[in-house]
Amino acid sequence: MKRGCLMMMVSRLLLCAAIPLVMLRTASAVPVFPASAPALTEEDRRSLDEGETLVSTSDLEDGVTGVRGMIRVDASSASIWQALTDYDNQKNFVPKVRESRLISDNGTEQEMFSVGRTGVLFFKKTVTIQLLLKGSYPDRLSFHQTNGDFKLYRGEWTITSQEGVGGKVLTFRAHLKPDFFAPDFFVRVVQKKDLPGILMAMKKRAESMSGEIHGVTGKLP
Repeated sequence: MKRGCLMMMVSRLLLCAAIPLVMLRTASAVPVFPASAPALTEEDRRSLDEGETLVSTSDLEDGVTGVRGMIRVDASSASIWQALTDYDNQKNFVPKVRESRLISDNGTEQEMFSVGRTGVLFFKKTVTIQLLLKGSYPDRLSFHQTNGDFKLYRGEWTITSQEGVGGKVLTFRAHLKPDFFAPDFFVRVVQKKDLPGILMAMKKRAESMSGEIHGVTGKLP
């Protein structure tokens, strides 16, 4: 009898110990982007203030690539937001985007579709992606793929002020995994090659807009 009770207590203890491990594994599989801006080194601040574009990549679990890009933009948050959400015209100012359009807008979330051409050397790929976007105007725009050529594609754009950097800092962060054959190193190379052009296009578009955009509420425009 005593032995049976002891075995039952041990089983319960093992079960309780296993629950946090399962939760931890589940949570670690989901990309998490903290609400606070990424920490910057003094060198990062100096580079951004001098007009450089910062891009870094990282290897995550299960073949997922993490990417972060940052650029200084001398424009208001409203102008930057307008550039980010100008889905119908991104094909006209973002490099390698062949097609882009807004599909739906319910006042809280938007869905957009785009087709782009990417690759390096002799490997070229046309990529189709459909994104669901939700914003917190005027500083945070989150997105994730609902249909397209990736097993995982989710991330965010943020617009912040950083000490020691003039203007605003536009940051792109994402976790992605293609749904086609592409070695991890190839994905990193492509991101480092393409992202600076995308950031620069957003910068030029926002800076070309004159003054503050008025009459925009806290929802997605």
